[in-house]
Amino acid sequence: MRLTFLMLFSFVSIAMYAKETMNWEAKEYDFGKVELGSGPINHRFVFKNEGKEPLLIKDVVASCGCVSAGWTKTPVAVGDTGSVCVRYKNNVSGVFHKTVKVISTAKGSKKVPLMIKGETVKK
Repeated sequence: MRLTFLMLFSFVSIAMYAKETMNWEAKEYDFGKVELGSGPINHRFVFKNEGKEPLLIKDVVASCGCVSAGWTKTPVAVGDTGSVCVRYKNNVSGVFHKTVKVISTAKGSKKVPLMIKGETVKK
């Protein structure tokens, strides 16, 4: 009985610790077909802090130079939302898959990959 209780307590503790505190509306966005050279395209990824303490996005690292990002710079209080806005320079024709990694203080989700994809087509 004692061993069963300890095992159950351990599993519950691990599950509580592993729960992500950044609940993203989506971690992937498909632009579909976009016109080549029509200017940069943007998508805003939104998350909610479902943890027990404020969290802070420390950095967002892009997979290449054609992608940049802006994000909520202030701590996000428990229950509030924050965002990461990803911008892609659509100056190359063809299919694209690009990622950014969100580095934060959130438990269970310290490095979150977000992905944008689509196809840049000529006019």
